[in-house]
Parts: sequence; structure tokens; C-alpha cells
Amino acid sequence: MTVIVESKRMKVTKALRDFIEKQTQKIVKLNKKATQVRVHLETNQRKSNDPLSNVVTFLVEIPGKNIVITKHAVNMYDAIVDAAAGAARQLRKKHEKRMTNQRNQRATVALEVEEEPVAVG
Repeated sequence: MTVIVESKRMKVTKALRDFIEKQTQKIVKLNKKATQVRVHLETNQRKSNDPLSNVVTFLVEIPGKNIVITKHAVNMYDAIVDAAAGAARQLRKKHEKRMTNQRNQRATVALEVEEEPVAVG
């Protein structure tokens, strides 16, 4: 899986990049089919304590449907943690939905097999 870190109006330090890669490992554990995680960091020139000053967008590319999570926070690290948790939550939800559909399909197939009349002779 590839992790791409992009930024706007700021420089991405090695510590910040390592922190992002550590947070994206949670996503990899949930979905092995994730091909790419694109993280876009943006800081706005506002007051330092403005809750909308730092924006983090996670784009998780998986086959079928991409997941996009955008979070705002005062601290860039908090925004990264919140975005990674949101992406993990969406992946978990998608996985559980798929598993429920598979279970329901198996149950209906099993009922159809039981209900088929057996022709004698």
C-alpha cells in the first residue's frame, strides 16, 4: 500500500510523515485491499486557536468505492488522529455490511435448497 502525503501552505516534516504512516497502519489492518492512502494537509492563516485552522483529508482508495474523510482541528496531530479513526470506522462499517449481506445470501440459498420438493419415481 502506498501512502502519499500532500500539503498546502506548510512543510511536511519527517516527524509528521512518520506519524501519518503510523496512523495509516490502522487502516491497513482493517482492509488488506486498500491500494493507496492519500493524505492532504492544509493550514489556514487564521488565529492560532481557531478550530478550523488545520484541515486533514484522508482519501483511502479501495476497489469499488473510495473513502474520503475530512477533519478540522486546532492541532494538526489531533486532526490526523481523528481522520484516521474516521476512515477506520468507515472501513469497518463497509466490511460489516458486506459480511451481513453474505450471511443473508447464504441463509436464503440454504432455505431454497431445503424447500425444493423431491421428485419420487
